[in-house]
Order: sequence, then structure tokens, then C-alpha cells
Amino acid sequence: MTEPLDPVPVDAELAVRDYFDAKTRRYLKRVITPDLIAEHRRDPHAQHRSEPLGRLLFYFKSLPVGQQYALRLTADGRYRITDIPRPGERPADVDATDYPDTASGLHGIFLRKINDLMGKHDG
Repeated sequence: MTEPLDPVPVDAELAVRDYFDAKTRRYLKRVITPDLIAEHRRDPHAQHRSEPLGRLLFYFKSLPVGQQYALRLTADGRYRITDIPRPGERPADVDATDYPDTASGLHGIFLRKINDLMGKHDG
């Protein structure tokens, strides 16, 4: 008679997702270079981008809402990066940096997400 297999933990799916997310973060951290950042700065809206930049942007877009940022138009026509609040809450500026246009603001969000990514532990 064989021994029964240990039951799969209820959160096995989460463990697998965390494992692959950590592998993805390790890969993305290696492809972040000054050239990749300059590529994004030149045209944050570019449809034709390098494969590493495309993967990084896809990862950033797939982050949960609580890890996303938005741009807020200020009274003087400049832009600030805000968090995305929970329903019923107001957005909060993440810092006091003003950006002259949406392209600059989007690049600011990109840099902030890189900073967030670099600070994450990868298992």
C-alpha cells in the first residue's frame, strides 16, 4: 500500500505565481540599463520598442492597482505623479515634482516603477 500524497496547500497557486514573479523581476532588473531608460525617455508612447523595454512595460502594466501611479493635472497646467487611491479616497501626490507635459510625467512614472522594482526582494 502506498502512502497518500501530501495535500496541495490551498495557496499553491499563489506560491507558484510568486515564484515566477520573482524570476521575472530578476530578469527585468538585469535588462534595465541607461540605454533602455533613454529609449523610453525619447518616446514613452512608442509602439515599436526593443524587446526588453516591451517586457518591462508589460510587467509594469500588469502590476496590481495599488502599485500603479497616475498623472494629475495641476492648476498651473503641469503634471504630478499620484498614487491610485482606493474607492472613496482622494489621490495623493507621491512627491512634489512637477512635469511640463504628459510625456515627461509618464517617464517620471516609469522611473518611479523602476525604483520600486529595484527595491523588491526576489526570493
